[in-house]
Amino acid sequence: MANMKRFYRYFKVDTTREEIEKVVAEGFDPDKYAHSRTMKGVYCPPDSDALVGKSLYLRCEQREYGFSFPSINEVVFSEPGEPDKKNYVNVKTLDNEIYFVNFLVPGYATSRQITLIADTKTGCGTVVDAHVGTEYTNIDVGRDFFFGRFDGEFEGGELHGYTTEMVGTAIEWSYGPDAITVQRHIYNSNLYYTYGNVTKSGAWMATNPADYVKIRDNIYLFSFVEERQGGVQATFLMDLNQMHDVGCFYSAGHEHLSSACVGAIGKKADPFIIF
Repeated sequence: MANMKRFYRYFKVDTTREEIEKVVAEGFDPDKYAHSRTMKGVYCPPDSDALVGKSLYLRCEQREYGFSFPSINEVVFSEPGEPDKKNYVNVKTLDNEIYFVNFLVPGYATSRQITLIADTKTGCGTVVDAHVGTEYTNIDVGRDFFFGRFDGEFEGGELHGYTTEMVGTAIEWSYGPDAITVQRHIYNSNLYYTYGNVTKSGAWMATNPADYVKIRDNIYLFSFVEERQGGVQATFLMDLNQMHDVGCFYSAGHEHLSSACVGAIGKKADPFIIF
């Protein structure tokens, strides 16, 4: 059998801080940044109003975060010693217990994104605190993970934390019949993952740094950065009981600011046969 054509993928690896700041300043409008151009598809759940009128305060070992939700697409974000900040928010859920909360924080020249995974049954939470720009590049997203518990009375459970349970598995994800289908996500390391796809231009694969967090049994937070490519961060709440995920792509690349939620359905795949 003849080999499939390989797609040569060229990337403009970096850009200037001034260009990033210009993209952020011109694109800081949810009508622009909060909608995926290619990957929203039909599997992204609608925004949930379950948190409207409620407040959550997360205490982590090194950080504290407050969240209140006056309306379905509005969050008031607080941190000790800082003024409260209000902005547009997406709140998604796959089971009406665990929520994927995603928003940009106003006032940052190259942008800052907060992604909260809030388990309203156990009272445990994870924050991915991300920003565009690292010590190595202007375009790559840098981020930190913080694990904690919410104030109040909850059922209780094990604190979220890094895991190796996904290593050695693979899933094929689809965002819908008219959206991109990712041929494979191969979870081949606790620090990296590999993915592949087939396009009209040929087949390609890439390996990127990744992090895996266990939320509950068969429910994980998976996040990666397209290092040395477009710098994009993708963060997914994956429910492997349903084989469904919800997530967000975040970047301030060469063209536009993006903080757009997506959703996909998956099926288990062979991690060794890609194409």
